[in-house]
Amino acid sequence: MHCNKKILLLIFNLFWCLIEGCQFPKRSYKEISALFDAYPENDERALVFVNLYIKKAKKEHNLKKTVRGYEEAIYYSGKAERKLLYADSAIVSALQSGDCDQISRAYLGKGIIYYYNRSQYKPALEEYLTAFKYSKNSKDLYLKNKIIYHLGMVKCYLGYYSEAALHFREAAGYFERKMKDTQPPEIRINNEAGYFNSIYRLSTCYKNLQLYKKEDSLIDIGLERLPQNSGLLLELGYFRKGKGGQLLRKGRSNEALEYFVASKDILSRQKDYASLTTVYFYMGKLYWLKRDRRHALDYFNKVDSLVNQFWFVTPEIRSNYEYLIKDAQEAENKERQLYYTGQLLRADSVINADFAVLSSKIHREYDADTLMEEKKQLEKKHHKDLVLIYISVGTGIIFLSYMIGRSRKREKELNVKYRNLLTELKESEDQSSAVKTHTEDSREKSLYSPEIIDDILGKLKDFEERKMFLHRDLTLPIVAKMIGSNRTHLSYVLNVHRGMTFPMYLKALRIRYMTNLLLENSKYLNYSIDALAAECGMTNRQKFSSQFLEINGMRPIDFIRKRQQELKDG
Repeated sequence: MHCNKKILLLIFNLFWCLIEGCQFPKRSYKEISALFDAYPENDERALVFVNLYIKKAKKEHNLKKTVRGYEEAIYYSGKAERKLLYADSAIVSALQSGDCDQISRAYLGKGIIYYYNRSQYKPALEEYLTAFKYSKNSKDLYLKNKIIYHLGMVKCYLGYYSEAALHFREAAGYFERKMKDTQPPEIRINNEAGYFNSIYRLSTCYKNLQLYKKEDSLIDIGLERLPQNSGLLLELGYFRKGKGGQLLRKGRSNEALEYFVASKDILSRQKDYASLTTVYFYMGKLYWLKRDRRHALDYFNKVDSLVNQFWFVTPEIRSNYEYLIKDAQEAENKERQLYYTGQLLRADSVINADFAVLSSKIHREYDADTLMEEKKQLEKKHHKDLVLIYISVGTGIIFLSYMIGRSRKREKELNVKYRNLLTELKESEDQSSAVKTHTEDSREKSLYSPEIIDDILGKLKDFEERKMFLHRDLTLPIVAKMIGSNRTHLSYVLNVHRGMTFPMYLKALRIRYMTNLLLENSKYLNYSIDALAAECGMTNRQKFSSQFLEINGMRPIDFIRKRQQELKDG
């Protein structure tokens, strides 16, 4: 019966809009607001009435109400593209008003759409930083702390967990104090949402900092208080997700799965696909640990589906593709293995690009700006400390100059090493092996007959040409068996006639092979160090990096950077 009344009311209001549309400007903003306030978020049926609100505000040249109307339109729009259009309109109206608080809030709103609805972190950061600049002199503490919270989100994504934790603690403290004030319900729930989101994000920082007792405490607070607040369903989904991760860490997989399932149900209804992707990944990981391969792959592929649909990737879910690659390898499915490897490389490129750009930008435009602001305040309050400040700045400039000089010197040295290495490789192109062959002098001193030595050297040449050195876990006895010799003969020939031990010989072959691959095929320049190590038969990235440095005189990451620069310069 209640539902029928709502339908009749909607029909009546629509009829009234059509027949008496021109009379709506005479209605108050409160009366028009009452027509859309009952609708849930993302319900576009409310836009009929929201547009009447905007129309009235425009007719009256009320820029503040116009901005508010566009903010309501963002709230009720179902698609991110439409939300962004309304966000742009809100920014235009706010800029026309000249009110810094309005402008700051409008830019923050657009950043939130990019972050939560599109998972596009770079444009989100652009909007947050603009919002931050306009809020500098604001007395609206709610707005300031909301911006602080969202900048904390970006820092958390970048992996600056200690710095992000400071933001979240500051925001949580403010929202918790405001929760205790006697306020209208809509203001109170905003502060409650700010508080619970802040402590959840703070718990995530503690988890990554391995401060598990602090993380557990905050998760328990959220789960204890949130079920009593039906208006914060999404936040409850976050804390259930956090509890699932906590239980997974403690080895309580069955309980963890229950919390992940409960979180999944909420997040899917609320259409928070970024968080849902993480939940799917952990559910897949749980089933994998339970040796339930079918369900594990089902959830890993759900992650891949969402990544393809919305194309957002975080370091937390990156290993999703490692599980899928491993399964494809074990199933000997080359096509799937190739696809998932491509997805992993693509994910790495997105993550690396995001981190490089976001990291430099947030430190340049936010941290540097904040430090300058603090410096100005100190100068006003403590004139006597000016000398110390100048000394600090001067020291900083000297240190920065030193670091720049050191960096330039290192780049010059790397350039020389890179060119020398290229020359060395070019000169050794005509040689059939990675190292020099035996000489007549060494033959005269040999304990074995020339026939035995020539036979082993010939077999080593075949071993190198067939690239058998790329097999993993090779030892002297294994290689001796592979070429049809014995460890004593092989060790002797390598030491006396090649002038190196077996580990040195294997190392030289693998590193020179990978160096040539990086020069000849640009696709390898996009591989991770782990992938390059695996490509040449090594399982340890640190070992590969140190051996590359030993053989080539520079680390692989520097060699790759120089090669990319060389290709770019043509």
